[in-house]
Amino acid sequence: MEEIIINKGRLKNDEITEVIDKARIILRNKKTKEIILTRFNRVYFLPGGKIEDKEKVLNTIIREVKEETNIDVTLDSDEPFIKVKHYLRDYVLPDNTVNNRLVNTYYFTGYTDSEDIEYFNLTKLEKHDNLRAFFISKEEAVELLTGYNKENRKAEYLALETLKVLENYKK
Repeated sequence: MEEIIINKGRLKNDEITEVIDKARIILRNKKTKEIILTRFNRVYFLPGGKIEDKEKVLNTIIREVKEETNIDVTLDSDEPFIKVKHYLRDYVLPDNTVNNRLVNTYYFTGYTDSEDIEYFNLTKLEKHDNLRAFFISKEEAVELLTGYNKENRKAEYLALETLKVLENYKK
């Protein structure tokens, strides 16, 4: 598995105060080859989410895609194709506390025959902030994410990470 390290703030391992593990997927429509991109709270990213305590990475991606889109995914492999280690200095949490965070994200690839996205198991926050997923060509996704929303630090870091992952995606 290839690994990408993003560390714009030059954060050192001994400065990390929180480690988060996530799983995401480049999920393509089998016929059109378009991929799913998710928009939540003015932030774009690939479907997926946080790995719960004692949950296997593989189970996370299947669960998250089902919760967010009601799509049953077929994975290309049981192993992630790439891992991103994203170091975030002075990351502001929802309660306005600040920490130095390392986010390890395991990216899978897979496909679906479905062309419909349903929202049936969203959290209150996801409903309130209008989480939406949609099919888009890889080229359009790259165009959308390039230079996206530099005033929103979370949007900027997720756009950068997603662009780097899409650069390494060969399907």
